[in-house]
Amino acid sequence: MILKIIKKNKESVEVQLIEKEAVVDMLIMPLDFNFDTVLVTSIDKLLKRNRITKVSSLDIVLEDFEDESSASSMVVRTVAEALKVK
Repeated sequence: MILKIIKKNKESVEVQLIEKEAVVDMLIMPLDFNFDTVLVTSIDKLLKRNRITKVSSLDIVLEDFEDESSASSMVVRTVAEALKVK
């Protein structure tokens, strides 16, 4: 299963849960001042809703976060690394 985090534009981010190349579930969230909290709680909600307990078994893909110095890119990369910890 794949957890894909996609920066749609300057104002929104989409989180998709993908299994066998099909999107199983997704959430779209605003890219605003409390993005870190919204991202973590949204991922948690997505995983609970789909009854996923082994987060370490997920492959995490980040898409369209080219500017590594932006705050949103740093938050997304940090969350992705935290999810990979076993």
